Amino acid sequence: MSRPTPSARPVSPALRLLVLGPLAVTAGGVFLSLTFFGGSTDGLFAWRMSPVTAALLGAGYGGSCVMLTLALRARAWEKVRVATAASALFMLLMLGASLLGHRTLHLTGGSLPAFAAAWGWLGVHLAAPLVGLVALGAQWRVAGAKPPRAPRLPWWVAAPVLSSGLTVTATGLLLYALPDAAARRWPWEVRPLDVRVLGAWCLAFGVALLLGWWEAELRRVLGGMAALVVTGLLGLVGLLRNGGLIDWCGPGAWLVVLLLAAFAGLGLSGAGVSWLIDPPEQADGPEVQLQESAGVRPARPA
Repeated sequence: MSRPTPSARPVSPALRLLVLGPLAVTAGGVFLSLTFFGGSTDGLFAWRMSPVTAALLGAGYGGSCVMLTLALRARAWEKVRVATAASALFMLLMLGASLLGHRTLHLTGGSLPAFAAAWGWLGVHLAAPLVGLVALGAQWRVAGAKPPRAPRLPWWVAAPVLSSGLTVTATGLLLYALPDAAARRWPWEVRPLDVRVLGAWCLAFGVALLLGWWEAELRRVLGGMAALVVTGLLGLVGLLRNGGLIDWCGPGAWLVVLLLAAFAGLGLSGAGVSWLIDPPEQADGPEVQLQESAGVRPARPA
């Protein structure tokens, strides 16, 4: 009798309850706030920003909400580790941006909703790293087999993912590190905090693309590809809605359009390519039986 193969490592309940669930709800709330009340951030949000910035940040949070909601449905750790890593990085970057730009937040004045939103914003980002460490520690203790590593992606898939990840990551680093210089040339009204937050989003998406390239199996990062599509499309809609506030004469606005279109295109292309080259989908969760021939991609049925 053949020995049963070990089951894949499941997602820890602590990770679901402390990280994935709360972040999905929070991202959804911020998305709704910035999308439908983007013109009232001075009185309702943690800091005042242009409706254009609010639309783009709302698009990012909308994509993140979709990614985290899909991660909540997954049972195997390898299906959520990229989403978890990208979310953890983003929360740390947002904490740094909030602390560096604390004078911009409504921490000492403004309307009561804005004052409460500013302190709530800062409190959530201060608590998130500690809660995340607890949840990741719990996940680390969950037993399970290491999934087999699929063969590397074909070059015509890996090259666009890798180059896009490096480009978006470098862009995010520049925006995060030099927000004052970027703000002076921005195609709409921004402050350094706005630019640094947009840079944090670029860094999170860029690192997620690089991790997706490293995973080699696109099906494991379908949530991230859905986030790219949602963010790109919502961002483009936001630019159209607020086009009168944007300086379209310079290259900056068109670079933003190109970046959002690239997000949507990468996500859609990745989903399509995944259907063509990834192994057949199996039942997700602890009951998943791993092939003993580790690292060998099973053939797709005819």
